[in-house]
Amino acid sequence: MPRLNLPKEKTFTGPALIWKRIAAFFIDMIIVNLVVLFPFRALFRNTIPKDYSFSEAYRLLGSSANFTGYISSISLVMSILIILYFYLMERKMSQTIGKMLMKIHVVSDNNEAKAWQLLARNLVFLPVFPFVLLWAVDPLFMFFTKTNQRLTEILGKTRVVEIYTLQ
Repeated sequence: MPRLNLPKEKTFTGPALIWKRIAAFFIDMIIVNLVVLFPFRALFRNTIPKDYSFSEAYRLLGSSANFTGYISSISLVMSILIILYFYLMERKMSQTIGKMLMKIHVVSDNNEAKAWQLLARNLVFLPVFPFVLLWAVDPLFMFFTKTNQRLTEILGKTRVVEIYTLQ
């Protein structure tokens, strides 16, 4: 069979579209909720009685150092598991499941992302001060940078990109 001499497909890498990043994040959060957070629900249900209002539950949690320590410990374990999901997926495949579905991936300024870079970009999931400030500040950076980078991505020297094909 004769070999066809077709022109090669031209591609380039550019910042991922914001809507794709948001969609990938929501897909990942659904997965995290089912796989990581769902098993912990029983622990929370056993801690606070069902018939308590929000204010009663808040008073109960604030009244005892044991409750506060218990909730803090569970929250920290859940956060570590969430960080591990993002870290391991991005380390092995440069993508999480949500990013795979949206056809976007994580890259570093120096090709392959190092462990510290992947951890830095996921610090937003830590539920302790000052990292909780990142919950609001971090995603806002995407809307004000030319490369659509979050603050933790800038600090970790990583980007979320998409491969575009010219036809």
